[in-house]
Amino acid sequence: MTYSSYGKKTQLNNLNLFYYLNAFLLIVDYIMPQYFGLHIGYDLTCTRLGVLLILIYMILNPRLFTHFCTTIAQCKLVIPIAAYLFVCGYTMVFRADINAFFMVFFEIITMFMLIYGIRYVIGVEKAILWAVRSAYFFGFLGLVDYACGQSLMLKFLKTVPTAVGNSYRSGQYRIMGPCGHPLGYGLYLILLIPLICIDLEKNEVFIFKRPFLLLLLILNVFLTGSRSTLGIVVLELFLILLCSNVINIKKTFLGLAVTVAALGIFLLFFHGTEIGKYILMQLASLVDQIFGTEFAISFGAQVERLEDSEEYRKMLPLIFKLDWLNPWIGRGVSRGFSAEINGVFIQSIDNYYVSQYIKYAYPGLVTYGFIILSTVGMMIKAIYRHRSPILKMTAVGVVCYYINLWWVDALQTLKYTYIVIAIFYVCYTELEEERALRCAVDQR
Repeated sequence: MTYSSYGKKTQLNNLNLFYYLNAFLLIVDYIMPQYFGLHIGYDLTCTRLGVLLILIYMILNPRLFTHFCTTIAQCKLVIPIAAYLFVCGYTMVFRADINAFFMVFFEIITMFMLIYGIRYVIGVEKAILWAVRSAYFFGFLGLVDYACGQSLMLKFLKTVPTAVGNSYRSGQYRIMGPCGHPLGYGLYLILLIPLICIDLEKNEVFIFKRPFLLLLLILNVFLTGSRSTLGIVVLELFLILLCSNVINIKKTFLGLAVTVAALGIFLLFFHGTEIGKYILMQLASLVDQIFGTEFAISFGAQVERLEDSEEYRKMLPLIFKLDWLNPWIGRGVSRGFSAEINGVFIQSIDNYYVSQYIKYAYPGLVTYGFIILSTVGMMIKAIYRHRSPILKMTAVGVVCYYINLWWVDALQTLKYTYIVIAIFYVCYTELEEERALRCAVDQR
């Protein structure tokens, strides 16, 4: 069974105001940075504003609110999410840290509202098409930011207090899109790339469905300066290839040959330019990381800094062995963290799972792990049953995102993966309902 309802209408799309509120929430969730909004004792970002407006609308329409609550209660992820929120709740109480609960709560309620909005108001296809348009926007913006040597979003849209700043490495600016750090933007790109490979009209997966956009996003990956992102994207493209049919696999190999040739010609003529050197440096850094070589130094990479970064990350898992960290009650999100391990001073936690342990201890790490495992398990089951390209590509994006979190913190990008999970869940739910309906008809 496949998801073949391209362009179909949703059940509540005749509620114009409700449609625009849900469209506002999804679009700003895609494109607006966390540092844009109103600071009124707390940061009222565009996403939070969208959530509050939809919540007010539903409260004023009790039947709609009841329907929303019923839909969420039936969500297959509600039990592990409730367990995780319970841990966040008691952490808030014991650490007197209100953000320990409400920052997570707003992210979760946003995901549930996206599930409801995409299913009953916006539709899966439109949600994917808006993701594609966002990808075009940020793909071009990344090139402009790199040329300007700074983030234009940060320059013009910073309206709330933030520690976000422009990032540079080896003398080159590292683009960060709508995120607060280049590594965060890398995580966002990991989620976007599979979505642009969905051919909604033909209901299939094809890496070069949008070849120009794909090359644009891969170039953005290089310009983030993130070796882990580049490595994960290579894995991601391989997984997308495995999800393609035989004809598209052949087309993909042809496209890859053309792409490699085009990249080779570009580097042949522009290897002496700033962007040429930067691309070569990122490729060399990835090769160095895999084979232990030092080619990147030939292209201006600060090898000592890269090696320090590698050694720093090796120390992070040792945080689990610190006896002064309470293994049952975390430190919350408002307290800073620092430690000296084997002579290395640890302050920045470039590993989401270690960060979860620090904030919410083992109960938080385990319950969030259940959320991840439940999501991935549901995705595997859904793909086995339905073979839908939407299910496959959302699964590839989410799995690769969570893999990359071993090398980076989430950096306020969980909202993006929750969009993709919402798209997946709505598609899966509708396919299951269609399957049940067909079975009922067949039994008659």
